Amino acid sequence: MSWKVNVEKKRAQLNAKIPSEWRIDGGKLELLKAEKKNLDLNLDKLCTEAENEITHSTILKLRDELIVKNLTCYEIAIAFCHRAALAHQVINCLSEIMFEEALKKAQKLDEQRPDFLPPLYGIPISLKDQCNVEGVDSTCGYLGRAFKPKKREEESLIVRHLREQGAILYVKTTVPSSMMATDTVSNTFGITLNGLNQNFSPGGSSGGEGALIAARGSLLGLGTDIGGSIRIPSSYHGLYGLKPTDSRLPYLRVDNSFQGRELIPSVIGPLARNLDDLRYFMDVMVNICKPWIDDVKCVPYHFDSKSKELHKNYVVGIWYGDGVITLPPGDVRALRMCEDLINSTLGMKAIRWEVPVEVNKELHEIAMDTDIADAGIEIRREFEASGEPIIDILKPVILEKGAEACSVNQWWALNKRTYEAKIAYREYYNSLEPTERPDVIISPLTLTPFRPGDMLATTLRYILFVNVLNFPSLAVPITKFNRNVDGQMDTSKAQTEEDRIVSNYWNELISSDSIQDFPLSLQIMSPTYDDNEVCTFGSWLMQNLQIS
Repeated sequence: MSWKVNVEKKRAQLNAKIPSEWRIDGGKLELLKAEKKNLDLNLDKLCTEAENEITHSTILKLRDELIVKNLTCYEIAIAFCHRAALAHQVINCLSEIMFEEALKKAQKLDEQRPDFLPPLYGIPISLKDQCNVEGVDSTCGYLGRAFKPKKREEESLIVRHLREQGAILYVKTTVPSSMMATDTVSNTFGITLNGLNQNFSPGGSSGGEGALIAARGSLLGLGTDIGGSIRIPSSYHGLYGLKPTDSRLPYLRVDNSFQGRELIPSVIGPLARNLDDLRYFMDVMVNICKPWIDDVKCVPYHFDSKSKELHKNYVVGIWYGDGVITLPPGDVRALRMCEDLINSTLGMKAIRWEVPVEVNKELHEIAMDTDIADAGIEIRREFEASGEPIIDILKPVILEKGAEACSVNQWWALNKRTYEAKIAYREYYNSLEPTERPDVIISPLTLTPFRPGDMLATTLRYILFVNVLNFPSLAVPITKFNRNVDGQMDTSKAQTEEDRIVSNYWNELISSDSIQDFPLSLQIMSPTYDDNEVCTFGSWLMQNLQIS
């Protein structure tokens, strides 16, 4: 089949950009793939001590080293290029490689070093595949978009901002075809594995990004989120991931599925190993780049990257369940850790966040109805363009042939339902006494990891509603799964068939050894659209959880 020829051609194009001295020999590669849980440590053994010091650092520390000339841009760039190349050979996380261009850029930065270094000077930043970069493809996982490198004028505005602030662009990362799935697989690039534990999926759609950062092939990268695509990979790799409120960061000239869809829009945001790095990045992109000058969808505002102090009489909502999907023991334990910490802190209190079940159901149904509004016409057309077969994980958003897309009037009705659901959520918030209204809400997120191919055994009920409401949400790693503490669930008490599927899958995972020590993350949301607040509280929470 001709499509398979083009797959081999695209993969060969990608792999040819890995220098021969960075290639892992067959025997060693098999060992790295066989040892599922220790990729980070094993890659350390393939890198020099100097490289490991760099890739185990933070953006802020590397910037300090650059300022005092203890490190060069070239040393930093080659460390991350090498690490990314090694990680890719094991977990298949890269869609485009720009090592040659990155190293030339680093040399130029060293040779033409200014007296004052721009805030991202010499810092490698990785990019989700849909970010347009001159000279390389943005396939979005579709074979039909391969071999169509972007022109300079097509570069994403946020890529231009990164260049202006001195960042080094060196890789783009894998996504599922169309980016409308939470597993990262495509005919074009194949399956991407989790960067911490190869038994599991990296999540999606920013799965390659999460996997690369977890393997220390990047400190911070860009993802997008229309239904958890930043928060899910962050959760599955123990990273920090910010889904901003819409209009905070520029989406101008970022390729996407369903371009033009204004209802539940996709947003772009960072995934990072370090929360201070993430906040610093947001400061640069917002306060210095001022994206609203060029992107009419961005609004002027100020991002606070430094504050870690909370105001007096701070209230945190704790959400123990939506009334549809029962929380696994791991999430309950993590939520209680947060609740106990908050209630033991002077000037703070936790309240139970208990939105009416019918509102939760409606928000989820709106998200699902929005995703299938075109009946899968666009996705089917993209696959037909190359002749490649539609992958199984996209079946939930592709209706049977002949199904009709939403009419204009149906679309208007869906918009009206969305507005009414947002009002209902706000009415619950306003129904609380002013002293009980939470500054932030801590919510479950992914509940369980999943093995590649098992995506439909998981749920998005604690994820999609955030996008419908347009709340900013920060994924934060709270603890780790512990088989000896987090026991089996009683499936006879399942509230729905979906609940039974999720709890059965939890029991299957907890009875195996593969889930032990897997990251367990929650999300911090602002019911008043305050991106600063979720990050400030996130910093406070992480600092105090470590102490407690």
